[in-house]
Amino acid sequence: MLAGCGDDPKPPSTAPSAVTSLPAEATPSTEASPAASPSPAVHLTVDGAGPYALGAKLADLQADGLLADVATGGETCPVNSTATGTGVWQEVRLQFRPDGELYLVINRAKTIPTPSGAWIGMSLASLSSIYGNLGQELNGGAAYLVTTSNGRGILFDLDAKKKVMAMIAGDAAYLKSSYEGGTDFC
Repeated sequence: MLAGCGDDPKPPSTAPSAVTSLPAEATPSTEASPAASPSPAVHLTVDGAGPYALGAKLADLQADGLLADVATGGETCPVNSTATGTGVWQEVRLQFRPDGELYLVINRAKTIPTPSGAWIGMSLASLSSIYGNLGQELNGGAAYLVTTSNGRGILFDLDAKKKVMAMIAGDAAYLKSSYEGGTDFC
C-alpha cells in the first residue's frame, strides 16, 4: 500500500512474494523489491495470468486440464468461448475468439495483483501513483487503462467509488475502443 492511500485495501496475507516485471518504464520507482520465491508468481500481467497467456489456444489449455466452465455461445458474445482458470486461477475469466485464441483475461480475484502492486479494491488515485504516464482515465474516470510498449495493457474497471472491481488484460487499443464503444469486448 502506498503512503497516504489509507482507503485502499491491504494485500491479502496470502499475497505472493515474487514480482515479475513489466517493461522497465512500467515499473514504478517507489516499488519495494520483494524477496524472490521459488514458486511461480501469481500475477495478472499485460500478457495474461500464469498459464493463460494471451494468444494461447483453447484446445491446448483444455488438453492440459487448465480450464473449467468452458462454454460457447453466451448471450453477450455468441460466437466466442469463455472459461475460467483452475487452482489459484479459478476466479480468472478467459475469453476466446472463434478460432480458439485467448484474447482477454479478466481478474476479479482479490488475491491476484499486478506485478506493480495493483489490487482489486485499490483506488484510482493509487493506480495513478503506481502507473503515472503509462495510464489514462477512460469515460470520465470509469476505467483506467495502462498501456505498455508492446501494445498490450490492463484495463482497470472502476466502481462508482473509483475503486478497482476488475482488471482486464489484452491488446490495449482493443481494450480502449471496446470499452469506450460499449461492445462488451466481443
